[in-house]
Formats: sequence, structure tokens, C-alpha cells
Amino acid sequence: MLKPGDRAPDIALPDQRGKLFQLSALLGKRNAVLFFYPRANSGVCIMEACSFRDHYEEFAAEDTEVIGISNDGQDVQFRFAKRWKLPFTLLSDTDDVALHAFGVHKWMGLIRNRITFVIDKEGVVRAVIEGRFQAEHHVREALKAVSEESGV
Repeated sequence: MLKPGDRAPDIALPDQRGKLFQLSALLGKRNAVLFFYPRANSGVCIMEACSFRDHYEEFAAEDTEVIGISNDGQDVQFRFAKRWKLPFTLLSDTDDVALHAFGVHKWMGLIRNRITFVIDKEGVVRAVIEGRFQAEHHVREALKAVSEESGV
């Protein structure tokens, strides 16, 4: 798994609207908080996504793009974003391309782990936040990391 100081791999995946999103498009422009979650519309994933939604303006104020990734299809991601009024990009990683690129392992080989990567404008991983059932912990720690990054 990637760790702080590693260069984030460039990934290109469809978003909830079917548009191709490429992580490298943010280089030199914005930080990124990339959060991997197991499944849209499951309990902890809803709490995590809604917590990122509730703090979205704070991330935007830190010049940071929030991006969620699961292996749900684009149609599921679209309904998830619409139902919970999520203002950020959700990516469909149905073939585990991003999962493998970031070195995220599946829990017991079956379920995606809940991992958040904070990536700076130069494409370097600044923080990695783990915790399978600690949805709000990911948001708090990511906000702290981007605040520290912009204060440098």
C-alpha cells in the first residue's frame, strides 16, 4: 500500500455521470482526498460519504477535491450521490484498477478496506488514514492533513 511520501499513481475511471476522471488533471491545481469505501448505500459508507458532504466546503476552502471510490457501477454511484446529495465525484472501480494501483488490500480477501489518501498538488501522498468502521475519523484526519499542507 502507498505511504506518505510516495507518488500517487495516475488513475482514470468513470465517475457517477459516466465521464472519465483522471487524477493527473488535478496536478498543480488542487489537492485531493481520495477515499476508498466498500459499498455504496451500506451503513458505514453512508456515514462516511455524508460526513465528507457535510465538511465539503471546508475541503473546498483548502483547495481540495474530494473523490470517493468503490467497485459499484456508475449507475449505483449516480443513485448514491443523488440520494445523499453528495457534491463530490464518485468513481466506479469495477475492475479494481485503482485498488491495485494504490495497493489497497481487501479485508479477508473479500471486502474493500476503508482507506483515505490525502494527495498534495504535486501528486505526493501526504497522509494515509485507515479504519474500517471509523467513518468520521477519516474526514477529521483528512481535514487536518489538508489544513497542515496548506499552512506550509
